[in-house]
Order: sequence, then C-alpha cells, then structure tokens
Amino acid sequence: MATKNIFGFVLMIMFLLGSSSAKIYKVGGSNYGWTVKDDSWAEHKEFHVGDSLVFEYDQNVNDVTQVSNALEYESCDNSSPRVVYNTGHDVVTFKEPGHYYFMTSNHIQCVWGMKLDVPSPPRKINGPSRPIPPPPSSKILPSAGRIYEVGD
Repeated sequence: MATKNIFGFVLMIMFLLGSSSAKIYKVGGSNYGWTVKDDSWAEHKEFHVGDSLVFEYDQNVNDVTQVSNALEYESCDNSSPRVVYNTGHDVVTFKEPGHYYFMTSNHIQCVWGMKLDVPSPPRKINGPSRPIPPPPSSKILPSAGRIYEVGD
C-alpha cells in the first residue's frame, strides 16, 4: 500500500513540475488586450505546447475565430472555422504542436490586422522536444489490495 502511495505522489510531482513551465500570455499585452493595434508584442516570444493565450476584447464588436490554415488566415476567410470564442475573455491552451491561426470574424477588423498566427513547437523538457504528457488518469484502487478486471 505504501508503494502505491509513493508512486502516486511521484507521478503527481512529475506532472506538476512538467506543467509548471507553461506560460500564460495576454494577447496584445497587458495594456490593450486583443485589438487592431499592432501585435508586435508576440514577435519575440516563443510559444509552446502547454502555454495559454488570454484574449480580452469587446464581445459586442469582435470574437476570436480559430481557422485551420494559412490561406484562410491570410484572406480573413472565416467560412469554416475550427472554433469560435465569443465571451470577451477567452483562454486558449496549446494542446499540440503546430500553427494556431486566430482572427476576428469581423471582416473589416481582420483586414485591418486583428489576427494572430502563433507557431507552437513542443516544449523542451531537459532534452529533445516533446509534448507535455497528459495528466495521469485518476484511478481508485481498492484498499484491500485486490485488483478487479471489468467483466469478472
């Protein structure tokens, strides 16, 4: 029983240490939020799997539309979005490496530059790049030390 507790504790610590390096970024910087203003705040940042973006904007005028590819992004084509966020305070966490393309579905605002292309490579954890592993599944083990298989 003590071995199981130690193993669970070690797994929890490993998960917390691995995910504690994730960062949270407010899109547009702390002063403006997400607007048509220049998004140069993102130019020298490295985004990784596990990081999160916080979009703050006027929900009566804009939204955050995630599109699938660079062509849709460049042309402000929101006809087949992957996801549309519209609360005015949305948090998007990078769950896998790749490019994330965000724009407003307000076409005029998008053309004026209210869009964001974020490359998200895997996070490096003491060695080669690899994505952050998912949290360990929560299993309730019987206290008597017996393990039962479904169907028994």
